[in-house]
Amino acid sequence: PAWDRLWERSEVTLPTVRAELVAQWIEHFAPQCPVYAVVVWRGDTLVAALPLVQRRIAGVVRAGDLTSNFWAPNGELLVAPDDFAPEVMTALAARLTRLPWPWLWLDLVPAASSAWPALTSAFASAGMPFVAVQRYEIGQVDIRDQFEPYLNSRSKNLRRSLHRDLKRLEQAGPLAMRWQTAFAPHEVEAALHAALRIEQRSWKATRGQPVLDQPGLFDFYLWQCRQLAAWGCLRIATLLHAGQPIAFELGWVAKGTYHSFKAGFDEQYRRAAPGQVLRWKLIEQCFRQRDVKCVDFMGPLTQALAAWSTRTYPVCRLVVSTGGLGGRVLVAAYRAARSMRTRWRDRKLAAQTAAGPHGSKQSGKIPCRVTSPEGRSALPLPVGPEP
Repeated sequence: PAWDRLWERSEVTLPTVRAELVAQWIEHFAPQCPVYAVVVWRGDTLVAALPLVQRRIAGVVRAGDLTSNFWAPNGELLVAPDDFAPEVMTALAARLTRLPWPWLWLDLVPAASSAWPALTSAFASAGMPFVAVQRYEIGQVDIRDQFEPYLNSRSKNLRRSLHRDLKRLEQAGPLAMRWQTAFAPHEVEAALHAALRIEQRSWKATRGQPVLDQPGLFDFYLWQCRQLAAWGCLRIATLLHAGQPIAFELGWVAKGTYHSFKAGFDEQYRRAAPGQVLRWKLIEQCFRQRDVKCVDFMGPLTQALAAWSTRTYPVCRLVVSTGGLGGRVLVAAYRAARSMRTRWRDRKLAAQTAAGPHGSKQSGKIPCRVTSPEGRSALPLPVGPEP
């Protein structure tokens, strides 16, 4: 379909934003919610697309958001690099003003991509107030040259820990990694279920987060994985210790990027860090795969993921007025609330720094996030006009 052809031409590498999987996300997570696919055509060619679904902010105010959530990233701005022309983005911004919501509350915007800054420039030109606030960063591994130089560039502490943990596991039994890259249709369910059983034995079990404990969620992932397997995108890695699975990682490969979507390990083996050992072997395998040029960790950057990452990119919340007084007031209120929160946080941090760990006065810089005068985090996005 035209949507998937646009995805192919775009910079977006997530295979889950293709038409079939966006529709599946809507059917599972928002079957009763208003949904809009905001598109721009040039003749018979689709040149821009943004899938939006209704949500309620604070359970009250209606807003449009991307078709993505904690469980599945299935919404993105699709624009081919050749179509970043101002007229395309201006047309897309104009179509957004026709939506029935006073504002957009886009929680998961990869701000470093080329398409989003181009669109927010169109917002600024059209006088559509917006606020962009960084939420977290995501780590990536640039796959180039050989694995050994990359590993040697990692910290000594990481390399020492990896070899210690590997030795600990191997002394207790034979260790192997199983890397599944091709699946017959009837194989997907068993492979997915086996991986998610490991998640049930992980730390997530104490928080009620395992997929198998969420009604209907396994069926969602199974349908998704079957489609990804049919496209040749599905990957499942498993770390086997004495023949028993103790860690897993579920991911997707598309357009030269391996997306590390879901991982877990058996809590009984925590001391040997099987998740880190599996990530080590998996990244090494990616270096040997000709179809992988980048590993994307997808989730918020943690200390463990930062140790592997060679670069990062920000994910932000983008709040935009779609026109009208109501939307402008809402964006202004959000901006003011963010500004107050930032000032309060900085004062608290300054007081803690001045007091020092034992109440003694300290000198030196205060470690705080850089923000714009309006309280917005410094991001690779242009500043929106005042409401």
